[in-house]
Amino acid sequence: MLRKIIFGSSIFAALLAILIFSDRVPIGKSSSNAPKGDVAMWGVFPDSEMSNVIQPFNAKAKTYRINYTYVAPAEFEHKLVEALASGVGPDLILAPYQIILSQQARLAIFPTATSDFSPSFFTETSYKNTYINGAGIFWTPFGALALPVAVEPTVLFFNRTLFAKHGILSPPAYWDELTQIVPKLTVEDGNGNFLESGIALGTATVPYMKDIAMAMVTQLKQIPALVNYRADGTVSYNFLANNPIDETSQVQPLSNIMRFVTEFSDPMKITYAWNQFSGNATDAFVAEKLAMYIGYAGEFPVLRSQNPKMDIDMTYLPQARGYGTFSTGMRLYGIATMRQAKNITGAYAVESAFSGKDWSPQLASIVGATPARIDYFSTPGLAINEVLMNSLLISRGWYDINVLTTDGFMAQMFYSITSGKQGINDAVSDFVSRMVDMYTHR
Repeated sequence: MLRKIIFGSSIFAALLAILIFSDRVPIGKSSSNAPKGDVAMWGVFPDSEMSNVIQPFNAKAKTYRINYTYVAPAEFEHKLVEALASGVGPDLILAPYQIILSQQARLAIFPTATSDFSPSFFTETSYKNTYINGAGIFWTPFGALALPVAVEPTVLFFNRTLFAKHGILSPPAYWDELTQIVPKLTVEDGNGNFLESGIALGTATVPYMKDIAMAMVTQLKQIPALVNYRADGTVSYNFLANNPIDETSQVQPLSNIMRFVTEFSDPMKITYAWNQFSGNATDAFVAEKLAMYIGYAGEFPVLRSQNPKMDIDMTYLPQARGYGTFSTGMRLYGIATMRQAKNITGAYAVESAFSGKDWSPQLASIVGATPARIDYFSTPGLAINEVLMNSLLISRGWYDINVLTTDGFMAQMFYSITSGKQGINDAVSDFVSRMVDMYTHR
């Protein structure tokens, strides 16, 4: 009997969330069935900015309210596990997609918290018709792990002044064009120190180097990691980043990528433009000592504000020539309800509302991102950069379920190669072994 009551409550909570999501039951409408009470939410968005969203939301919700707690991304998983074990965890979380994937076993599938309830309220088709393709990383055969809130694509920033100074007409569309452009943009003094660098690439200290490498894997038609869902809801992973795309191919994606990117940190190569002692790439770009910088689109206004005099622009992440692909990396933030939520009805209501068209633009603006909803692009009067819009549509993530650990693996691989301790094939092989072991014993 108790199981039936819980099951029925979960169905009601899910149905109510779907109605809120579809605007058929607006938040704040007085009803005996409306969500009630406090909803504890943890998130990685700063308190001060979140209060500007939560205060008006709570005023409109009336029957329930969000209590928000900021948790630093580096501490999030550890604190969450401890809190849940102590019975004081949040009802839902607002976090990067990697954290959400890492907590999969602790999340309540949207639209239902029960594994034996078919997600008929919110189908895969309706989910994929609502959000950009990259948000599909949250979808499982049982429903959605989370609902996407905001997304930032990986882009290439470039300095127009430095390009003009060295006779470069346009930024590279393909990776192989870097081998021609970078030597022209790189200037050294008599002691081998960089006065100007073409691009920051090829060392573990380069910002987002892991993200860049995995985006390149995707461009080579491979999936960095494949997830397999079992009938009981548990998962297993296959790490494929260095596997040839088919039986006829001899291309090992990650090995080829490492061979390419480390040419830009090899003093013996004409493309040498960066090393582990080059300092902070963002600072170098702002100081106009770095011609190209790969980052996330939300950084654009920040970079401009740090040096209003520089003439910079952003373009697509370079692509792999001859593969017919068009993709880039992403930052994706989602909101997810916990299985142990004390107020699951309220949590589902917040999850639905914050991923909806009314509140997601406000949340996305906090981190300089864009709502992950497709209908956002048809907002009347919206002026959006073409590069940004197209990059959003082709942005992809991967199953990076332990960011700090994989960061360490990636840094170790780069160090082994750039220090000469290992050849590329051996270093990549060791990296793959570590990744496989992590997925197996997570």
